[in-house]
Amino acid sequence: MMLEKGFRLGEVRVEPANGHLVRSGVTVEVEPKVMALLCLLARTPGDAVSRDSIFEELWPGVTVNDDALARAVWKLRQALGDEARNPAFVATVAKKGYRLLVEPAPLRRTGSVSDHPDWRLAGIALLAGVVMVAFVFAAFMDRTPEAEVAPLITRADEFYYQYTEADNDAAMRLYRQAVEAEPGSARALSGLANTITQEVIRWSPGEWEEVGLQSRVRTALANGRTQTPNAIEALARARQHAEMAVAQDADYALAHRALGLVLSAQGEIELAMRSYDRAATLDPDAWEVFINLSDLHNHQGAPDLALVHMELAFEAMSRVYESQTVLVRPWYSETGLSVADRYHARSDGVTAERWYRRVLQWDPLNVRALTGLAAVLSERGDEAGVREACAPISDPQALADCLNPD
Repeated sequence: MMLEKGFRLGEVRVEPANGHLVRSGVTVEVEPKVMALLCLLARTPGDAVSRDSIFEELWPGVTVNDDALARAVWKLRQALGDEARNPAFVATVAKKGYRLLVEPAPLRRTGSVSDHPDWRLAGIALLAGVVMVAFVFAAFMDRTPEAEVAPLITRADEFYYQYTEADNDAAMRLYRQAVEAEPGSARALSGLANTITQEVIRWSPGEWEEVGLQSRVRTALANGRTQTPNAIEALARARQHAEMAVAQDADYALAHRALGLVLSAQGEIELAMRSYDRAATLDPDAWEVFINLSDLHNHQGAPDLALVHMELAFEAMSRVYESQTVLVRPWYSETGLSVADRYHARSDGVTAERWYRRVLQWDPLNVRALTGLAAVLSERGDEAGVREACAPISDPQALADCLNPD
């Protein structure tokens, strides 16, 4: 089959030349690299295509990291309406690559035109063409905004999870556009609520650029910044958006998470906890919810529960990393290190070491993890282990700090 001329995957029409997918009557634009990935997988449906083969095909002669591939797979699944946890089209093959689950089928062809046209048929065809133009125009004027809104929200999510002031502003603009296009979108409403709340609780540039897991809500409540007239008005708007998101889709976990974030910023901690608990029940892989729950348990003076929920956050991140790499990556090491540091602070060196090493399996040059591991080993009197742990560090000052832990 000549895949370049187009093919079907079940009810999805694939048009490589146009860079389009058509599903449920909606045309979805697909980036060239993403379309190339789909065509590559379609050449050998059912068989795993290795990561190396994909890199050679999509990025010949160029060195790229795994994030580029994970991002392409994520965008392909978004375009197909697929889910990594329960895939219908693209499956992850552990430690190898990806495979297409659906056998491509040729596009259905229309009938041929007679060499001796009948003018009556021509008139019918002309009338049908006029009707079709009218239908297409009406469909364009009244089409579902899904094809336009989904890419907006996806881009907004990517900006939002970077947690810088500029990224939050960009995300807010995109979420607003999505809400204007589809006022009932729970995803867009939730995202807009999140960005407004973050703008209130991270008001100083230093707190935007510091990506760590320190509690912005606790700091904002302690400083009174959530009680200024502007903050009160902004949080009221954010709460309205979040409540509308829950009303639109009560089963959307991140809508409840957005409401929990607003409620916590408003100081309504018990209500926030209920929203977060509901989100965690709906989606055990919603790692953001567990981070927020950990924060609130710390706020309420329950460090044991806070630690448990931070561990749950890391486990959830591990489960969804393949499908959410762009979102999870900035937080993955930070979350594991938070768990390791807390065990270290409790003088539980065995568990702390396990967590430092777990972070290093994924992030082998993380200076904080190497230094933390060296400190644990130093307390145990393992000087050879300290030197081995610190060896990958190239910065002289960081190396000195690692070799001589306080």
